[in-house]
Amino acid sequence: MPEAIIAPLLEPITIRGLTLRNRVMMSPMSRAASSNGVPGANVASYYRQRAEGGVGTIFTEAISIEHPGALGDIGLGDGAAPYLWTDAALAAWRGIVEEVHAAGAVIFPQLMHFGVMKYPGSGGAHREDLIAGPSGLWGPADRPSGLPPEMIAKLNQPGRAYSDAEIEQLVAAYAASAANAKAVGFDGVAIHGGHGYLIDNFLWEGTNERTDRWGGDHVQRVRFAVEVVRAVRAAVGEEMPISFRFSQWKPQDFTAQLARSPKQLEEILAPIGEAGVDIFEASTRDFTDLPFESSDISLAGWTKQVTGKLTAMVGGTTVKRGKLEGTFTPPQTIDNLAEIMARHARGEFDLLQVGRALLNDPRWLEKAQKGEELLPFDPACLVA
Repeated sequence: MPEAIIAPLLEPITIRGLTLRNRVMMSPMSRAASSNGVPGANVASYYRQRAEGGVGTIFTEAISIEHPGALGDIGLGDGAAPYLWTDAALAAWRGIVEEVHAAGAVIFPQLMHFGVMKYPGSGGAHREDLIAGPSGLWGPADRPSGLPPEMIAKLNQPGRAYSDAEIEQLVAAYAASAANAKAVGFDGVAIHGGHGYLIDNFLWEGTNERTDRWGGDHVQRVRFAVEVVRAVRAAVGEEMPISFRFSQWKPQDFTAQLARSPKQLEEILAPIGEAGVDIFEASTRDFTDLPFESSDISLAGWTKQVTGKLTAMVGGTTVKRGKLEGTFTPPQTIDNLAEIMARHARGEFDLLQVGRALLNDPRWLEKAQKGEELLPFDPACLVA
């Protein structure tokens, strides 16, 4: 494909004084390859290779905040998700940041807490003995889902609701990890607010039935996300960009909707943006999955319209899966760059996050830029 087609994505952009060399970002992709939560040389090589491949920004895999419920089974074998709180982990991340910078890219850690996606007993020493979240509910178990029945059975169990004091502690834990990220040299902070994890649990009616200040209607359920963003902004100051990922779909329900109209989307996202977010990552299983009937505008397009914030389009760049296929189902490689760039030309997004295609080929951007044939998808790349 001619370089001219993706040329607009190769232009630099500056956010809060941080200049990205281009508008292509590596999407967070869990690897669970960090022994005892400390990323090693293998993890450093993984990120460095993608930076050397030309992407402007690396978003790390989900990094657990320091809380018993933050870690869970990602489904990638015996490996562990990385931490951002022990001396050893911080030293390792400092080295990774330096390697990514040497390759010309910037890097954000994605801060995450498993919420109700952590089944009882998982997480090793950092464990909860019950499903824990805003209401202790995993969510409806009769909706379209890519999870196998045995995993749903593990997760869909009676749980416990976090107390008001525990919720305040969770907010503080996000802030502490953000402060650690700044201390080791990360360029910005990404907050995982989608995909059925903790922040999403507060946002979604299927997992939040609280009637106190942390629950209520779609507007009131935003409070936890807002408090987390405010705390992170206070921890990192005004110079570092903050990115926030959200999704309509959940593992419990691929057809779920946080917002049923553009107005509701604005009512949910505007307070989060005002709390200190610079970039919204509008995460879909495929960017062609449209959020509202009678409109062909993508979720990213609506997000940009209702917030006025920089928006990243997430999901389905040069890969394709069936609508109900699970996370670890290998996709097919396709060429949909022309459609992506048509949406960019329409003003639907500012930044493009690329996940599985970059897992499959660290040099994906070079091939896309030169119009070379993309590699067939190798299922082995899904496991670190």
